[in-house]
Amino acid sequence: VGGSGRQSLTRLAAAIMEYDVKQIELSKNYGKTEWRDDIKLLLKNAGGKGNHTVFLFTDSQIKDESFVEDINTLLNSGEVPNLYPPDEKAEIMELVRASARAENKAPDGTPAQLFGYFIERVKKNLHIVLCFSPIGSGLRDRIRNFPSLVNCCTIDWFQAWPSDALHSVAQRFCKEIEMDNDVRDACVEVLQFFHESTNKWADEFYSKLKRKYYVTPTSYLEMIVTFKNLLAERRKVVMDNKNKYENGYEKIVVTEGSVSKMQQSLEDLQPKLKKAAEETKIKLE
Repeated sequence: VGGSGRQSLTRLAAAIMEYDVKQIELSKNYGKTEWRDDIKLLLKNAGGKGNHTVFLFTDSQIKDESFVEDINTLLNSGEVPNLYPPDEKAEIMELVRASARAENKAPDGTPAQLFGYFIERVKKNLHIVLCFSPIGSGLRDRIRNFPSLVNCCTIDWFQAWPSDALHSVAQRFCKEIEMDNDVRDACVEVLQFFHESTNKWADEFYSKLKRKYYVTPTSYLEMIVTFKNLLAERRKVVMDNKNKYENGYEKIVVTEGSVSKMQQSLEDLQPKLKKAAEETKIKLE
């Protein structure tokens, strides 16, 4: 289930610590070869260059179970077996040679010492964040098949937002809307009530029908955005109608004034018309 804030919180934590965040980019032709290439770049950045790196991986990116198998091995030992051909492995060892000598981790400079130092830096600098959903049997099956997902990870369970958080978020979004304070406070309470009521109805739905409906923070944020958009839309409709009525009333007033002036002009012309009619009658006689 999405929308609980797992990836957003990971990116926030990485930004605070000034770590690089890496993710794979799935495509139609993305397969094992592309996956292994991404893992190579990831390990090279963390172990070769010594950069603190966060690898963010979600269950929606699992196109093949071998991806999880490689992550399981990486969590357990810090490396993926048979990942590097001899030429790329030699390049990795040259990349870490200066740092290994500076830290006296490879006094003899042997390939085994250099690659061991590389793996040590991978373990130190690479942080793997797995955003998996507990829905269905997928997570349970993967935990049974790949025990490092539990043994080598810290599991963070994301719970529902508390009432004060819901109130604070709604207040923050509604603050941008132009309205009276008492009306704004009422809107905040209504939004919070809707979300909490939906949670209760979802629990009741599950207890009666054994079907789970997930209400996430994203659902709450989408509801607030929908409320703001709907309010803006209705306000526009009301203002458009108001402008139409005001313009219509203004035209009626202007027309009434014009008619009054025309009526006055006709009244002023009555004596002249009467005189002209009399003169015409005399001439005809």
